[in-house]
Amino acid sequence: MKLFIIDWSKDSTTPLIEYCKGTPHKIVGTELSNGGTAYKNTAVCKPDAIIINYAVKPAHGRITAEEIRKRKLTASIPLYFINGDEDDNEKVQNLGICLSEDEFKELLDTDQSGFSVESFLL
Repeated sequence: MKLFIIDWSKDSTTPLIEYCKGTPHKIVGTELSNGGTAYKNTAVCKPDAIIINYAVKPAHGRITAEEIRKRKLTASIPLYFINGDEDDNEKVQNLGICLSEDEFKELLDTDQSGFSVESFLL
């Protein structure tokens, strides 16, 4: 599966990105600082799933996700919000699936022959 990861950070990589690199899934894009750039690049990269680290800057993640969901080209791409707190997760229930980092890692590592992560979740 092709992943696009949004993980607000001042560093050039994050533990979430590094973890995903160690899975059979392909990272087709990342964005670490700018929601507008993430919005633009999700259309260019055409990922199978968009992963948002929701523990850091949840308002930025939510706004970016709302814009991605509004655009016809990216509206149907599954969104996964990782590590949000309960109150923030309630704000995005209509946009995507909220998971802890451990739950997300378990899904990435699950070998579901013939199934993608998003079909396994849904």
